[in-house]
Amino acid sequence: MFHRIHALSALATGALLLGTAAQATTISYNFASASGSATPTTLQGATFSSPSDPGAFTFGPNGGLYSTLGSTVLSSAGVPATLDISFSQAQTGITFDAANGDGFAANGSDTLTLTTNTGFNQTINLAIPNGSGDLYPQGSFSLAGAAPFTSVAITTVDASGPESLAIADLTTTTVPLPAALLLLTSGLAGLGVFPRVGRLRRAQVA
Repeated sequence: MFHRIHALSALATGALLLGTAAQATTISYNFASASGSATPTTLQGATFSSPSDPGAFTFGPNGGLYSTLGSTVLSSAGVPATLDISFSQAQTGITFDAANGDGFAANGSDTLTLTTNTGFNQTINLAIPNGSGDLYPQGSFSLAGAAPFTSVAITTVDASGPESLAIADLTTTTVPLPAALLLLTSGLAGLGVFPRVGRLRRAQVA
């Protein structure tokens, strides 16, 4: 009887863990805490880097250049560069605000493309916000419910080719972890909890 109660208690705990594990977590990255740092930099489990490192991107004040971006940006400071972000755990979503360095959108065709390590890519158009008086094309990127990814590459171009990049207001959504319950169940089975329950049932029938 004791073993049966113990097993049922373990199962109840496992069900509770499943409910907890199934919740996705949204992470908001505090760029202000890294102000003055250059890539490569790790922040809240995400590593920011570039093929042009060291120092291709720097965290710093917006300076009023981008009306749609937050107070602290990660910028390549006028030099075309690709931004890579790798995550310590898998993600299914990512959002951020961005701008490129095509002053007054002179070259036109300003776009930003994000590519995940799973091969998915998404492109958005950038434009100078109406009535803002800003110098640079800007836009908001959002990807949700994607196949789990652990890294992304972000590039921006205009009609003349690669452009400099600034991003801010980054958030990501982690993958829910129901696998944690499977690991728990496997562990319980390995400890003989479930076979023991089965033996108790057979003994009662006999």
